[in-house]
Amino acid sequence: MILESRSIIFSNDELFLALRPLLEGRGVSEDISVTDIESSLDAEGEVFVRIHQADSGEPMEFTSKEVGSAVLNHCIDQGIPLPRGSYKELAIRGDMIALIVRLETGGTSSDVEEGEE
Repeated sequence: MILESRSIIFSNDELFLALRPLLEGRGVSEDISVTDIESSLDAEGEVFVRIHQADSGEPMEFTSKEVGSAVLNHCIDQGIPLPRGSYKELAIRGDMIALIVRLETGGTSSDVEEGEE
């Protein structure tokens, strides 16, 4: 069996672009002034994102489910291949969001007989 694993890491700028449809759904204008994007884990160990705006005291918060949907859709829109049968999870890498993609391929037995190597 072969296990492929890759990390697709989103800069804060790219994460903001991925979250744009959610922001628009919340009625946030396109000319939003962002001071900080904070990615962390919540109490259950799930990815959690806060966007701090220059003109608002309350940050906008996004759950792991929202962020996951947003980054998957963004990858599809950008033409980044995501195998259908792969396991996908969000993680924090440094201070950025990463989409981890894992895929098992091949069988569990070998065609090479012992001693033939």
